[in-house]
Amino acid sequence: MIRFMAPDLSTPSGGIKVIYRYVEHLRALGHDARVWHGTPGFAYDSWGSTAPVDTGHHLEFAAGDVLVMPETGGSKWSFLSECQPVVMLCQGMDFVFAGSDFLTDEPGAYPGWPQATAVIAVSDAIHTFLDRACTPGFPIHNVPVQIEDWFQPAEKERRIALMPRRRREDLLGAVQLVRRSGRLDGWEIVLIDGMTQQQVAEELGRAAIFLFGAEREGVGLPGAEAMASGCYVVGFTGDGAKEYMLPEHSSVIADSDVVDMCDRTLEAMGWFDRDRATYEARAAAGREWVRSRHSGDLVRERLGAAFDQITAPGSSSLLPAAATLAHYQSHAPATDPWNRARIAARRTGRRVVGEVRARL
Repeated sequence: MIRFMAPDLSTPSGGIKVIYRYVEHLRALGHDARVWHGTPGFAYDSWGSTAPVDTGHHLEFAAGDVLVMPETGGSKWSFLSECQPVVMLCQGMDFVFAGSDFLTDEPGAYPGWPQATAVIAVSDAIHTFLDRACTPGFPIHNVPVQIEDWFQPAEKERRIALMPRRRREDLLGAVQLVRRSGRLDGWEIVLIDGMTQQQVAEELGRAAIFLFGAEREGVGLPGAEAMASGCYVVGFTGDGAKEYMLPEHSSVIADSDVVDMCDRTLEAMGWFDRDRATYEARAAAGREWVRSRHSGDLVRERLGAAFDQITAPGSSSLLPAAATLAHYQSHAPATDPWNRARIAARRTGRRVVGEVRARL
């Protein structure tokens, strides 16, 4: 059995969706793969994945099973595997050294995880980073993320879409410069926020331009989804998006250069209004690039190659004996009222004792 430990987030983030899709593909390849959430009975009601889910703060693993853990939190969670072998899933470079400091070396061939036996990198940028971070010869499997088929272009309208939560100040500055240029007349700014997955796909399908506020990305999934939807993308790469945000089919903006973001947005608006052939050729090239490198078929092929090695007889990634392992959630703060009150009372008691001792 292959279990992917997943954080119990209130809504399925992009990283969670990647885990569920990987599990679906592995099952299609004949592996007994499952997602592992910590809260008993945990499920995403609105998330239509077919991946089976195991839940529980602690689960039993048999000899020969495989545990895959996200890099979230850096090395602070390495104790959860009880020194058993673990395969890492790296979706962001920032997390790898999240628990590190400037004065101490991280142990292990994979930083901070001496028990790690292999890692799955979800982008070329992450693979390059891990080539430097891991010791030479450590197995790094490059498996792209899948862009869902529902991201499709519809009839394009004079709409500029953006997601306002990342790099809000930069996006706000660029949009306000476009407004003050006097050339926004007839164009609509669309904020993609608080929408369902299907609503996001519909908005991207209609939008002619997508302003991408990428920042410290492992992949930069929103920009890739916008390209797959036929948008012309203007924005930052956040490093991870540099593999698909190429100058021949997008407008790449230097870090925080809101003036250039304004100018390149106006340029794209001009193409859409007066030179539709240029607009359509560039948008189509971006869409073709993303679709060719983030298809379900390619994801399945790469996963198959990776797990053929990970699960091979004698592989160091296989648990050598049965073990009971803990989920992140077993160390999460209490959420029920009784335990919250108990913890608050204990905290208050400790503070009072500390004050009394200080006066003695």
